[in-house]
Amino acid sequence: MFQNRREAGEKLAKKLAEIPFTNPVVIALPRGGVEVAIPIAQKLKAPLDLLFVKKLGAPNEPELAIGAVAESGLLFINRDLAIRLGISEEWLQQIGKEKIQEIARQRDSLKLESVPVEGRDVILIDDGVATGATLYLAIQSLAREYPKSITVGVPVAPAEGGVLEMLKEVSNRLVVLETHTPFFAVSRWYYSFPQLTTGKVKEMLRQTNLFKGQNSI
Repeated sequence: MFQNRREAGEKLAKKLAEIPFTNPVVIALPRGGVEVAIPIAQKLKAPLDLLFVKKLGAPNEPELAIGAVAESGLLFINRDLAIRLGISEEWLQQIGKEKIQEIARQRDSLKLESVPVEGRDVILIDDGVATGATLYLAIQSLAREYPKSITVGVPVAPAEGGVLEMLKEVSNRLVVLETHTPFFAVSRWYYSFPQLTTGKVKEMLRQTNLFKGQNSI
């Protein structure tokens, strides 16, 4: 269990600091991943950027990710899960378009310029992983930018269900502090797990000097 995302990030930072990264860049998945990633970027003295990937939640269970979409338009669907839940292809395409529009609004609101990752060790951070859909798509999206390596770091993940195996297949390294069975949801493993607004993310980023060379936010 973690007290909050900040504490989880500090513990994860200690673990990641043991790895000999070369010219690293920390990439956070908004919004929860940002609070975890800040102490990691500070510990590693690395720049921080955000990668906007939105999960596609099940119609009656929005916290259950059946897929994800990246701001590039790259789409990942857990077809087996979608079939089991009786979710149509039409619904998936429509919700995917809506999420891309939401991503565009967030990127514009934060006024961020991307940090180049080509040839660098990328450290991809989120506040936890449940189905792995969001992180899987984030890794696929980053791989298209030719980084030297991709390390995924999360405080907590399910011990079973093949999620960790799936992420290991598409990344160079996976660092997880805790695994649990049964898992249920990421929030279960934090004493404090508030929803973060875009405004709160802006506030956290303003308090850091991790965006050198980028537009002021």
